[in-house]
Parts: sequence; structure tokens; C-alpha cells
Amino acid sequence: MTAHGRRLVREIEALARRLTPTDDPVPATTPQKVALTAVADWGPLRLGALADHMGTTDATASRTVDALVATGLVERLEDADDRRAVRIAVTPEGRRLIDRRRAELAKALERGLRDLPADDRDRLVGLLERLNAGLGT
Repeated sequence: MTAHGRRLVREIEALARRLTPTDDPVPATTPQKVALTAVADWGPLRLGALADHMGTTDATASRTVDALVATGLVERLEDADDRRAVRIAVTPEGRRLIDRRRAELAKALERGLRDLPADDRDRLVGLLERLNAGLGT
């Protein structure tokens, strides 16, 4: 990773820390955050599909789901297509949490972008679109 890439990661991590109060019920681990977001955006998902979205094993996804279920942010639902399987779905509390965190992030980004000239904002949006495409998102 280049020095610019490392700096970008540090800045994103710092922003995330500033946006996360110490008493926030947001999941503590990165896999939990990734899983909650995947289920909120793509769910309900079978465990294998969630593991694929997370880029991890079924065992890690299962442990992650256990932790999220314990916090009430996701739930296991019967799979209508296969009674032996379950789907992982975001709960209303999990949806509220995701929506609140995204709104907080949007406000923080708006503050940061407010003073940029329009051409710089447009260039940044274009670069972020290219970055997302390169990441396969």
C-alpha cells in the first residue's frame, strides 16, 4: 500500500472513531460491522451468502451472527425454500442503527466537503466512483 493509501485508511479510521460514541451499541469488531451492513443492504441472507459478502468462512460468519443476535441487531429467520436452513435478517433496531450511523457519516462528510470548490467536489466524487469500481463494490 502506498503512503497515500495508508493515510486514507488512517483518516477513515479516525473519522469512524469520532463518529462512534463510547456507549454506542455499534458492533465492536470489523466483521460484525461488515456483517450488519451486508444483512441490512442485501438481506435476509443465508449464512454462506453472508460469509461471501464478508469475505470470510462460514464458521467466522456464524460466530459473528451469534454476537449480533445477542445484541438484538440481527435475527435468524426460517428459510421458506429450505426448512433446514436459516436466513439472517436485520432487526428494526439494527436498521435504525445503520440509518443513524449513515446519517452521521453523511453530516460529517458534508462538513468536510462544504468548503471545497465545486470542481474539487466533482473530481472527488469521480475518484471515489473509480475507487469503488476498483474495489468491486
